[in-house]
Amino acid sequence: MSVGKTYFPAVLLLGVVIAVTAFAAGCSLSGSSPNASSSSPLPASAAERALAILGHAPTGLAKTVVDRGSVIVATDADYAPQSSVDKDTGELVGFDIDVAKRMGEILGLTVEFKTVRWETVIPGLQAGKSDVSIGSMPITEQRRKTVDFTIPYYYTSGQVFVKLGGLQIAGVEDLAGKTVGVGATTTSYDFLKAESQADVRTYPNGADALPDLRNGNLDFVMTAGPVGQQAIREGQPFDFSGAPLYYEDLAFATKQGEGDWLALLDYSVQQMHKDGALSTISKKWFDGTDLTVQE
Repeated sequence: MSVGKTYFPAVLLLGVVIAVTAFAAGCSLSGSSPNASSSSPLPASAAERALAILGHAPTGLAKTVVDRGSVIVATDADYAPQSSVDKDTGELVGFDIDVAKRMGEILGLTVEFKTVRWETVIPGLQAGKSDVSIGSMPITEQRRKTVDFTIPYYYTSGQVFVKLGGLQIAGVEDLAGKTVGVGATTTSYDFLKAESQADVRTYPNGADALPDLRNGNLDFVMTAGPVGQQAIREGQPFDFSGAPLYYEDLAFATKQGEGDWLALLDYSVQQMHKDGALSTISKKWFDGTDLTVQE
């Protein structure tokens, strides 16, 4: 999902150093989390936690969120297994939903989800309609011009899918002249336009292209690996076609220039990597696969 051209044959982990100061009462944040047993638990309130993480009272958007006591998280609910609506309960479920809830626990914030279409996520962040996107957004240089990113929380592939029994491609050159469905404003779209001679057909997102693949109206669909894999797991007649064409880093995104808020979000991602929460959530939603570590 992208507005710019960034795709990598190998993923590079972005480094971050977050200074964590001791809370006045002597509580230490290092290595702890709300659900982890610790002799020095996190301070109770969001304000106290922010002070301990930042070393000063939060400013800007961080102060607004902390004073409110809740964080508004934007996500596209048509993107299983990352985010979708459970047909039985009507509740949002998925990898990104569980990650967002865990982030809220770490920072002492209630999570309010705002379901939006993919193409409106960045404008919504810029306009203050949401505080953070936790929606599997790949980091790209083009997007860096409009939003700020945390450190990556997981990694996915750009993968081509075909109807069961269809052509197995050896590389991007095999897509020449073929109709390929892809989500508009995505990294898959950018990749195909730059690197292939395919007849690219756009959809709101990659998952929306799959029905046309099933009906024979497309030769291929290109999207994030887990999206097609989820459809296969549900019994839909698709298959992977060839090896992944690229890999990418995915991160939380937020409004530019909000350093304190970005530091709090970075801290939550760092803690989830450290305590194993991200690995557990990934295995739960991605069929036992840990996409939070680089291969």
